[in-house]
Amino acid sequence: MDELHLLRPQWLWALVPVVLIWFGLWRLQDQTSAWKKIFDPHLLEHLVVGTKKRKLLRPIHLALTLWILCAIAMAGPTWQREPSPFADDTAGLVVLLKASTTMDATDVQPSRLERSKHKLRDLLELREGASTGLIVYSGSAHLVMPLTRDDRMITAMAAELSPDLMPVDGDALGEALDLAANLLDRAGVPGSVLVLADAVSPSQASAVAAAAPDMPVQFLAIKPPNAPLDPGLQQTAGARGASVTPLTIDQSDVERIAQRAQSNFRAAPVAGGGERWRDAGYYVLPLIALVALAWSRKGWVVT
Repeated sequence: MDELHLLRPQWLWALVPVVLIWFGLWRLQDQTSAWKKIFDPHLLEHLVVGTKKRKLLRPIHLALTLWILCAIAMAGPTWQREPSPFADDTAGLVVLLKASTTMDATDVQPSRLERSKHKLRDLLELREGASTGLIVYSGSAHLVMPLTRDDRMITAMAAELSPDLMPVDGDALGEALDLAANLLDRAGVPGSVLVLADAVSPSQASAVAAAAPDMPVQFLAIKPPNAPLDPGLQQTAGARGASVTPLTIDQSDVERIAQRAQSNFRAAPVAGGGERWRDAGYYVLPLIALVALAWSRKGWVVT
């Protein structure tokens, strides 16, 4: 209870007018209020005939109680936290798909880019129900699909990507990593990054090292089986401590990637609200209903 506070404390201002109204009505009900200015109170009760003592439990008292309970409920008392209903129960994954002209090479059938799309589809099937985003990059980075659980939408968008659609050919992996980190921050969810690429330009070493250094990154190396890794990709992955998974003809590569994505990820930012305060104002509703039942008595009015 040390963390007891109100989510909407401004609702307590609603108590001010009801207290003033209650006090005014209470004074009006006092039939001897005018005589109290003339006679002493201990004499007045013997001089006045035909008045009844006011009951402690009257409709006006219940009206005040009901108003106070409603104001407290609307103010939202809370002392416990609970998971946000909008928070994912699994970590998000942002896929960075390289779409430069080198990805048109056919040493991996049908091409490096098309095989990357196939692996992306296999990964989405393994991560069914988890949030995934897609960014395409070449000489510049562009958001294709924000974090979503709609795998079919991601697959459809990825199918249309080609180097011809990119405004500039090249390798802007550092820019793509920054864009992925911003995407996860805005969504307020934990997550990591997967890079589908055949190589990394040596000129990107400093940019990749500086981009979102706390973001876990893994690579799926799009290369022929038994072919050596691209030196730039190997050097970049080593500098960031990122894992590199070679391309396989079966699903063992995407299975390892999916497992890492769920075990190694950056926590959601605090502002993202993975948790929220539990609104305990709902607990006051039974009391409100109980007090409101008093108006079912025949002949009851506010005064």
